[in-house]
Amino acid sequence: MLDEVIAGRFRITELLGSGGVGQVWSAQDERMRRDVAVKIVSPHYFRDEAETQARFEREVRLAGQLLHQNIVTVHDWGEVVLDDRRRTLYLVMELVRGVGLDKRLKEPTPTSWLLAVGWAVQIAQALDAAHRQEIVHRDIKPENVLLTPEGTVKVLDFGVAKFMGETRTARNLTVTGKWLGSVNYMSPEQAWGVRKIDHRTDLYSLGCLLYHAVTGRPPFISDVELAVLRMHMEDTPVAPATRVEGLPAALDDLILSLLAKNPEDRPQDAAAVRDALSTILVDQVVTLPADDILTLAQLGHAHSITGRILHKSWELWQETERHSAARRDAADSQAAAVLVGARAEAEKLVTEALRQAEETLADARRTAAEESAAQLAEAARTAEDVLDKASVEARSTTETAVAEAARIRAEAERWAEQVRAEARRAAEEAPGAEEPGPRDRHDRPRDNGVSQGVENLSAAMDDLERWFRERTKNTPDPQSSAEPHDTELGRTALRNREIELKADDLTKMLDVERRHVESDLRLAKDARGDARPRGDRLTSQTADSQYSPYGFELVRRGYDRAQVDDRIAELVVMRDRSLSRIGMLETIVVDLLALYLRGEDSQSAEYSEQRLAAQLIAAAKHQAAQRLPYAGDPRGSVSDSSPYGFELVRRGYDRAQVDDRIGGLMSDLHRAKVQVGALAGLVEDVRRGRIPS
Repeated sequence: MLDEVIAGRFRITELLGSGGVGQVWSAQDERMRRDVAVKIVSPHYFRDEAETQARFEREVRLAGQLLHQNIVTVHDWGEVVLDDRRRTLYLVMELVRGVGLDKRLKEPTPTSWLLAVGWAVQIAQALDAAHRQEIVHRDIKPENVLLTPEGTVKVLDFGVAKFMGETRTARNLTVTGKWLGSVNYMSPEQAWGVRKIDHRTDLYSLGCLLYHAVTGRPPFISDVELAVLRMHMEDTPVAPATRVEGLPAALDDLILSLLAKNPEDRPQDAAAVRDALSTILVDQVVTLPADDILTLAQLGHAHSITGRILHKSWELWQETERHSAARRDAADSQAAAVLVGARAEAEKLVTEALRQAEETLADARRTAAEESAAQLAEAARTAEDVLDKASVEARSTTETAVAEAARIRAEAERWAEQVRAEARRAAEEAPGAEEPGPRDRHDRPRDNGVSQGVENLSAAMDDLERWFRERTKNTPDPQSSAEPHDTELGRTALRNREIELKADDLTKMLDVERRHVESDLRLAKDARGDARPRGDRLTSQTADSQYSPYGFELVRRGYDRAQVDDRIAELVVMRDRSLSRIGMLETIVVDLLALYLRGEDSQSAEYSEQRLAAQLIAAAKHQAAQRLPYAGDPRGSVSDSSPYGFELVRRGYDRAQVDDRIGGLMSDLHRAKVQVGALAGLVEDVRRGRIPS
């Protein structure tokens, strides 16, 4: 359409913009010799509607009666035939050189709320002028607001929005499937599709626009337009004051009242909104520390009455501030003089009080020194007595403990020898040992000599545990008794003595446990040989093939079940008891290491020492575990066919699974042995001071 002449007088010169309603062009009115704006209304909005032209004429004439500084003036209207011979409507308006408010709000620089209020005041003035003539805009949004370089706000599309709204009501949706207008600023009654709406729908849209200008975003946003409509109808917006720091409470309340769902709850009219916004600006005149509020709000100008009133108010406030500052300065000077005199008097009093305090403190120090010397001498004598008694008691307790440990160890060795003798005798004297039948091999119970031996050894270790607890409970702690009166050298000697005593005790206990584990291993190995009848041990290789590496009788494809069950039960008891006692000994070794690592500083963090001691034990056990002779899996295969998970093969247990299980339990016993050796090595390192503290 460029350079085309419409209605014989409007020559099209430039495309200013386009949208859902149509296109806006700048043009030269050749008759009036002035620049105008021509809006071409898209024809699909009113196609096939008989009264469209009459409705458009009525609304445009009403808009043409609006002569206001904040409303774009309408000059003329008519019809035009486009290139494709379609007839469409056009509107000739005042040409305003400025920028759309929608573009201004998209700028990276945030908008001051003062400037936003200045815009809203002028929009409210335009709405008040239109509402007085019973004209409702219906589509207040940033795209329909222009900002001139002088700061004047111009509202577009009065009448056209009413016309387009009625057209949309008849069809609900445009041919492109979009809502007419922006849903971000649509009132709840418009969203519900109410046909008869009044001026308060413009107030709601003004509230949405002001919310956007103040906070930087509309009150409701979503990628789905229907979701935004639902929010307008149902949801309560977030208060602007929560998004903008320093926003006046009056402005926050006004915006929320404009966004009320019920039109009855909104302000009465646009004039009330304008007055409320102007009051907020006037209140700021007497609080801002500068005279640029009118520039920020772009509301008052030197030639306007409003601007002069605001400037005069600001000057009066400044004059009042100057008088108040002078009175404050005089009062401050008088107060400063009084304060200087009070400080001088206070300094005299403080000096005298300090002198008296020093004399009193000197007397107290002399008295305390005399008393402390006497108490120190008495404490030294008491400490010597306590140390002598503690040393005698410790030696006596140690000798008793050593004798008791020797007695328990001899008893354990005697029990172990008795167990081995009973086991051998039971194997030799077992009924049917020479020629056992198939049923005897399955049903004959295992000799209980090994089990009795295990119980006797466990009882011996239980005695040893009870003896150790009783000894550690009853042995006095020389350091705790003498420390309040001891010197630094005495504390070091007591600590070293305590470490030595505990290391001796642990060495004896670990020696007993080592013998116990070795006894278990010997019993397990002897039981492997004793499982076969004595007469079969000297038979040929053919006869040897009837027994497993662990001495179990072969029953067709598997091992004899009763023998396997008895053997595993004994090994599990041996392993569990050994691991239980080793766990108790390991706890005691941790305490010894923590005491050693604590050094002479008894106030260090006990948790760190315990953790370091545990790490030392774990490293020693890992290193010792490298020497294990077995690598079997103690869990064996997983199955529900036997008490130990072995797969049943006809009459016996699966051999590979049984061998793996036995090998794993033997590995556990060897692991217990090397763990005892690792703990004993750590105790010896503590005794010799080879662990860095």
